[in-house]
Amino acid sequence: MVVAPDEHPNLPRRGALLLMFLGISISGILGGLIGYGLVKTSCTESPTRAERMLQDTIAGFHPRVASCAWPALFAATSGTIIAALGAAVVAVLVMRAQSEWRGHAPKPAR
Repeated sequence: MVVAPDEHPNLPRRGALLLMFLGISISGILGGLIGYGLVKTSCTESPTRAERMLQDTIAGFHPRVASCAWPALFAATSGTIIAALGAAVVAVLVMRAQSEWRGHAPKPAR
């Protein structure tokens, strides 16, 4: 007869793991939104006022306006990765500290 080993006493609980997963996911989403928002507010897809004035003044002048799609995608992706990795590091450190704290709990007084 084979006896299954008991779980390690310092393993994190399911609720703590779920909370850790949700925290990492939410921080990744928010980091992506922040990166996307920073690019969308600083990148213009229309000519500036000076370029419009030059277009009206100089014959044959056509302002070159770049698309902001690729920079926005890059900023959202990098913001997601950076924020999620930062939250994951903090979550792992918290889980380790909680595990050590539970493993070395004070003994009850007699």
